[in-house]
Amino acid sequence: MADTTPGQNRSYVSNDGRKSTFGRSLVNYIQNRLPYASTESDNLNPKYKIFRNTGLRRADALAKTSISSSNAYNATPIGDFGKDSSFGDVMYANLDPDKPGRLRDYRIMAAYSEVSDALDEICDEVINVDDNGDVARVLFDNIDLSVDEKNEIDEEFSKFTDYFDLKNKGWQFFRQLLVEGEVFFELIVHENYTKEGILGLINVPSEIIDPVYNNIQNMLVKGFIYKKPIFSVTNPAKIEKTEMIPMEENQIVYINSGVYNETKNFVIPFLENARRPYRQLSLIEDAIVIYRLVRAPERLVFNVDVGNMAPPKAEAYLRKLIQNYWSKKTFDNDQTDIVKKFEPQSMLDAFWFAKRQGSEGTSVTQLPGGANLGELADLMYFIKKLYRALKVPGTRLDPQDQASSDGSTMLREELKFAKFVIRSQQRFAAGIKRGFFTHLKMKGLIDKYDIQENNLEVIFNVPTNFYELRENQRLEIKSANYNALAANEFIAATYAQKKYLGWKDRDILANREFLRKDAEMQWELAQIAAGGPAWKEQAAIGELEADVAGGEGAGVAAGGAAGGIPEFGGGEAEVGEEPGAGGDTDVEVATDVEPT
Repeated sequence: MADTTPGQNRSYVSNDGRKSTFGRSLVNYIQNRLPYASTESDNLNPKYKIFRNTGLRRADALAKTSISSSNAYNATPIGDFGKDSSFGDVMYANLDPDKPGRLRDYRIMAAYSEVSDALDEICDEVINVDDNGDVARVLFDNIDLSVDEKNEIDEEFSKFTDYFDLKNKGWQFFRQLLVEGEVFFELIVHENYTKEGILGLINVPSEIIDPVYNNIQNMLVKGFIYKKPIFSVTNPAKIEKTEMIPMEENQIVYINSGVYNETKNFVIPFLENARRPYRQLSLIEDAIVIYRLVRAPERLVFNVDVGNMAPPKAEAYLRKLIQNYWSKKTFDNDQTDIVKKFEPQSMLDAFWFAKRQGSEGTSVTQLPGGANLGELADLMYFIKKLYRALKVPGTRLDPQDQASSDGSTMLREELKFAKFVIRSQQRFAAGIKRGFFTHLKMKGLIDKYDIQENNLEVIFNVPTNFYELRENQRLEIKSANYNALAANEFIAATYAQKKYLGWKDRDILANREFLRKDAEMQWELAQIAAGGPAWKEQAAIGELEADVAGGEGAGVAAGGAAGGIPEFGGGEAEVGEEPGAGGDTDVEVATDVEPT
């Protein structure tokens, strides 16, 4: 059995007694190039220790006590890896040399017009500004904080998210996440003013930074390796060397797509879903263009009478006619004479066939061009396939499809698209939350208010039409059920309102009060139509004359049973108690609301 004592140079041995070569080249590369010793890492990254004990540590704590994810290196900082040369047997860094090439391919795909339009549709739905001018907000859960304390945290969150400038740059960041699969932000602090928290951030290009994972499953990020290029002093365009700098986990805000390749060696972007449809669409477009160019023009067919000529003479005679047809007479300045100039365009316009004796003689017929050149059904199929791969509703591709499709199908596609957008927002919000906890930790607010990881939640504003579509769908279903059941004489309207529309007692009471108000308005409009705008003065005069004459019933005709203008409603709407404050139950309704 191999020695597993920490700090010793170990190697794993297979059943046949041979040493495992898993990751050996990568291990040597890391150990030879990375300054993992603490003294050297301090020189390369002097702010490493500032972020050492900040941010979220729940995942690391769970990994230490886990059977599937724990190992002897969970407590080893990334800057101390060089102290144990056997680190590479269990740990590895995602230093894929082909990463720049992959990103270049994805960016070429994103520049394709149809792919770009689909990405624009997604990014336009991701960033939504509310009435307060915010794109994201923080929610509190299971924590007892005063209003002032919550306002303090809200102010810090607003300050932290302003560094991202989501209203102006959020669209760009989300597009980068969709195309490249990873987004990195370096948090900036001042060594002498760490109590001020995060002072800003910088978007780090994905090509020059990689995460280091804490286990083989690529689930826990241990830190990051920043490949800093060192340019030549004499030739600024030349990179002399690349300096590997370890970055602490909380020093970088890391957001990825959450999708890995088949061996889980690196992250792949959402755009990978569209690779095959993108290739197919680009090929079919080229094929259609070539077919249109070749088959579109009409051509001439020459049937030449060659009489009784022998086949060699007939071919020579036909070739002579072809050469005459392929050339045209023109004046040559160099030769100062009229010459026959070659005209290659005629080669695509005609076909030549020899005819034997007894034929009808030389004839020229016309060969029509290709049929159905305007049919693009095959092309539209691949475009819709591309949109489906990118989760974009097909109705957004062609307005005619939106007009012809039924509302339920369009609503279902839009709701599915909105849920995908919300999932993308949650990926980005999780990264912002980690950086915000680092900021609060430096400010001392985490310890001051005893804030745990699950006490705060960062959410983005959902797509603008998401709730409208969902509420319209729910209201349509509820209204259909209510109308069908309220028409039944054995079901009370009040019970149907509460059971099938989901109204509370306060809603039912408020509805009745507004019905009385509407009745009052209708009665007053009827009086205006009968007596004119001065109907109140006329009613008052009639009431006075009735009192002088001693008529007891005149006031009723003038406007009310009591001799005056009737009062409708009870003033402002009586809406009852707030939900949960009264005896609101799911079945009993007679205790609070009288049936109509």
